[in-house]
Amino acid sequence: MKLVSMIDFVLDWTPKEVGFLTDEEWADSVHEYATFLNQPLNLGMFVPAIEVDGKWEVLEMPTPNISDSGNWNFQARENQYQQAKDRVLFEGFESDGFMVESELIGLKYASILGGGYKIFDLLDYGKPTLTAKGQELSGLK
Repeated sequence: MKLVSMIDFVLDWTPKEVGFLTDEEWADSVHEYATFLNQPLNLGMFVPAIEVDGKWEVLEMPTPNISDSGNWNFQARENQYQQAKDRVLFEGFESDGFMVESELIGLKYASILGGGYKIFDLLDYGKPTLTAKGQELSGLK
């Protein structure tokens, strides 16, 4: 599912689906989506990454090696990677650690990450596809 503007969100749901929701449920869904769109962007929304000491680090899929005695080290890295991957909100992005880009919409997002931009600003550059987690958090389904 593609990210949509707040106007499209409201117009696409009104009036056809409002009849199935109470006024309070409708207001809650609009508020939930507006809150989602107003989140500041971070690297972890595009690729598996973690914040360490205020800086984002891109995680790579771990591979076991000889030094992983008892596989605890490998298992911890694998768990950390999977948790970061599960938090990604937008599909089709790759990173070299400094720049995030997508061939799907032909954009490079280095300039907007950490620059005070919010999720709704992505609509100026295209409509990225939301992951299952992104759909869940946004209320779009």
